Order: sequence, then structure tokens, then C-alpha cells
Amino acid sequence: MGIRAGKERIWDIASPSSDKGVVDPWINVVGSDLSGLGCKRVLVMVAEKDVLAREGWVYSRELKKSGWEGKVEVMETKGEGHVFHIRNPDSDTAREVVQRFAEFIKDKTEE
Repeated sequence: MGIRAGKERIWDIASPSSDKGVVDPWINVVGSDLSGLGCKRVLVMVAEKDVLAREGWVYSRELKKSGWEGKVEVMETKGEGHVFHIRNPDSDTAREVVQRFAEFIKDKTEE
């Protein structure tokens, strides 16, 4: 399966009512106004081999450029694909991701 086909398959599952496919602003933020995002921190989690990895990096970049005044953090997990932490939850890498996510949720120092 190619990258675009993989993205389309994931998006069809995630948002079956969308008639815009992978150009829907909910998945493709390029051109979207992110400046009014209603939080102060965002953690973007990217798996290196995920078909949506590029979108994670683009989201981070676009958010930083938008004028939004919050803090963007990116966590990239090398060598892993889409939802690896669900498919193999007992792996060391999955544990690291869950731990980092929990730390982000618990950290209120940036608010």
C-alpha cells in the first residue's frame, strides 16, 4: 500500500463522514488558521515510519508559524509505525511513549 493510500485508509476509518478525504483541514492543516488554538501547550507525537509522520511535523511547523503563543513539543519515535504503542503495548518503546504522554498531561508548569 502506498503512502497516500495508507493515509486515505486511516482517514476513512477516523472520519468516515468527511467528504474531503486527506485534504480535510482536520488532517491537513496547511492553510488552516491555528493562531486561536485554545490551549497553551501541544505535544505532537510522531512515529518515524508512520504514514502520517509528515503531517505531524507539518502540524508542528504550521502551529509555530501561526502566531499561536503556546509551546509546541515534538516527540519522534525512531523505527516505529502507526499506532505501534497499541499494537505492541508491552514494548520498551511503547512504555516510553506512554510515560512521556503521562508526563505531558501531568506537567502544569507551562500553564
